[in-house]
Amino acid sequence: MKRSKVKLIAYAKIAFYIDEKNKDEILNFLKEKGKEKLQNILLRIKEKTATRNVYSSENYNDDIENVTAIKFKGKVFNNARIYCKDYYDNKLRIIVLSELLISKKQTKLTHKERNLINKVNDYDY
Repeated sequence: MKRSKVKLIAYAKIAFYIDEKNKDEILNFLKEKGKEKLQNILLRIKEKTATRNVYSSENYNDDIENVTAIKFKGKVFNNARIYCKDYYDNKLRIIVLSELLISKKQTKLTHKERNLINKVNDYDY
């Protein structure tokens, strides 16, 4: 499914975008809860110091490619996730913040979470 993206911030080898249709929902969540936390995580991704507890692959089967999650852990954030499309365009790494999951309650992936991951997997930016 063809989607549009809006640039958040770009560096020499990596650029961060946000899905145009989901931009308001994601930004409203961040405004309330975690703009600073997101900035910290994006910096860690850029510097390749992000650990699995803040950013990791969500490719739960062979049909899923390049889907990752930015994790907002703890009671303040209700273990929210922003599912991302993470891919390369020539030599530039592009990460698009695509879908927001406001609360994650289980360690295993639920049907709802798998559906969101599949949705992001089908996005074509």
